[in-house]
Amino acid sequence: MSATRKIQVTIGNDGDVSVEAFGYKGGKCVEATKPLRDALLGPDVQSEKKPEFYQSDATVQLKETE
Repeated sequence: MSATRKIQVTIGNDGDVSVEAFGYKGGKCVEATKPLRDALLGPDVQSEKKPEFYQSDATVQLKETE
């Protein structure tokens, strides 16, 4: 079963905006948050990548044969 995917947008009292993705692995978080990041932060803003960005979303099944 996969984790629930969520995108959280936080706007601080000082106007600071952050967009954070949860439940995504690999580059899927970048794809999912791109429209919000572009609209709220602009297309040229650097993003911090969480450890999940470097994880693969694929699973590998091994089958033993004789």
